[in-house]
Amino acid sequence: MSNPVQDEGASMTSQVTDVLEAVQSFIAKGYDREYRVKDGNLVDLELGSTLDACSIRVDAALRLESGDDGEDASNIYAITDPATEHKGLLIDAFDVFHEICPRDLSERLVAHRETAPAGDQDAPSKHGLRKVYKSEFHSDPERYVLREGFPDFPPCPFGQSFSILGFDTAEQEYVWLVTSIIRDARLIRVPYQGEDVISDE
Repeated sequence: MSNPVQDEGASMTSQVTDVLEAVQSFIAKGYDREYRVKDGNLVDLELGSTLDACSIRVDAALRLESGDDGEDASNIYAITDPATEHKGLLIDAFDVFHEICPRDLSERLVAHRETAPAGDQDAPSKHGLRKVYKSEFHSDPERYVLREGFPDFPPCPFGQSFSILGFDTAEQEYVWLVTSIIRDARLIRVPYQGEDVISDE
């Protein structure tokens, strides 16, 4: 039997091959709130309030993959909060939510997720950042780190903000690490401590 919510979601996602394009499409359909996973909870960033993971409606879920065996992937979830009737987007740009979400939330998000090839298969950059593939990381894994929560992250192209981003220590620049690198145990994670970024003050 057909699910009308999923049918609506399918029509929204079937032709999309780019994260930015997908986000703009969902925003045009009223999904204008920004949701984020914080401390295992789904949070409405504008209100600072927590959504009930058991009652949210996942209207559409899209996974965009590129590279060999989905070497790089991003997920977009269009969500309605029945408690407020607010609609918003949860963007998993680095395909890491399965690691940080509680299982019940993770299962709800991926239950009817569609997968599509991304249009940036062999692109040298993503969202304005040089793209680093697994082969480059393999040749010098200590060169790259994953920065978490740094205030000097470049702006995110879909109006939200990055929470993690790759950094090339040789070139001293932010880069886009494909998701298979982010899952690699050799990648060093560097949480922001407050002293690494020079202040303008």
